[in-house]
Amino acid sequence: MQSNEPTTSTQANPIDLSDVKAALLMAVDLGFEVVKEVVQKPVETGEEVAKKACEEGKKVVEKGVGAAKEHPLATLLIAFGLGFLVVKLLKRK
Repeated sequence: MQSNEPTTSTQANPIDLSDVKAALLMAVDLGFEVVKEVVQKPVETGEEVAKKACEEGKKVVEKGVGAAKEHPLATLLIAFGLGFLVVKLLKRK
């Protein structure tokens, strides 16, 4: 009696993992390059903004030091007043 099932032998073909590994590494490298290009411009812009902020901060500090040197008594009174307010605020319950 003959069966209607095919009589071909099914052998598992081994998967070559080295090809899969190479493809994954290439995909990761390409992804890294794309991310690097996308992130580079905002980082450069951030660096420029930080440099400008630093320069402006230095100018403000220099103006403050100049004002303190021109008006030492007023500077001491303002510092004392601010210290007094901070102490009062910290002692509140």
